Amino acid sequence: MKAGPNSYRFTEILESSDFPYELLENRIPIRSAAEGAAYWGIELGATAPALVLWAQGRFLLLIVSGAVRKVDFGALALETGENGMRMATSGEIREQFGLKPGEVPLFGLGLPTLVDRRLLACDFVYGGSGDPGKTLKIAPEALLVLNEGSRMIDVPCLAEETGKGERACEAG
Repeated sequence: MKAGPNSYRFTEILESSDFPYELLENRIPIRSAAEGAAYWGIELGATAPALVLWAQGRFLLLIVSGAVRKVDFGALALETGENGMRMATSGEIREQFGLKPGEVPLFGLGLPTLVDRRLLACDFVYGGSGDPGKTLKIAPEALLVLNEGSRMIDVPCLAEETGKGERACEAG
């Protein structure tokens, strides 16, 4: 059963949310946080990749700062109490939501959502809209409201982009 976002419903939710946003058209596909930052001329940390995860027999959404180069899924599982956490496969995402990785929207999938606290340092974040030709620019606080069952977390990482190159994240 596909539960992907309907573009009309997505826009309707945005318009009724009272959060400032823009749906920006990108002329080329954006396949990574680095490509998005370069395309829009923004800091890498203002990109907000939406990752579908699988843990304990259910899907979760993780919205992480693009500055996080490698999520520490073991530490994230311990922090959230979600055992066996892993990235969902391309096939699982396509079958369950009718989307390809890279098309996952920042909200609208009806999944429990984990939002990276780093994103709150930005006035706006840029991420998926469910349409590969459009990028959603929105206030990061909206991610907590528009995703039911969401919570803010400090996403543990193995490597982080500082703007001066990649460095290992400091252990908590």
